[in-house]
Amino acid sequence: MKATIYVEPYPKGRPRVAMVGKHTIAYTPKKTRISEADIKASIRREIAKAGRFGAGEALVLWVTFFVVRPKNAPKRVRHPVKRPDLDNYLKTLLDALDKFAFPDDSQIVNIHAKKAFAAEGTSPRIVIVLERQE
Repeated sequence: MKATIYVEPYPKGRPRVAMVGKHTIAYTPKKTRISEADIKASIRREIAKAGRFGAGEALVLWVTFFVVRPKNAPKRVRHPVKRPDLDNYLKTLLDALDKFAFPDDSQIVNIHAKKAFAAEGTSPRIVIVLERQE
């Protein structure tokens, strides 16, 4: 399955904890939940075409997160080496795809990920290729 998701990559937020009565609950921050929902909505058509991956299938994921270049970044800065971290972008994507594109994210046995600046005049996006591992 190949897809380009035209949403701004958003890093996974730390779980929050709150007291409800005498009980403590942990929850995902609202912006992270919105980002995961946007990814699901954007990729729904590609999953319908390609089909959902089955349980127990080993999968390989190639992903590139294209982020907006900060206005104050000099042109000589070619790579987005500042925060947010690549692994936090990846966590948001995998949580959005888990139980949606495949039954369990533990099926992913190989990941090739990178973050790059979106070219001037292009939108931030996530480009993914998800395939069965040979």
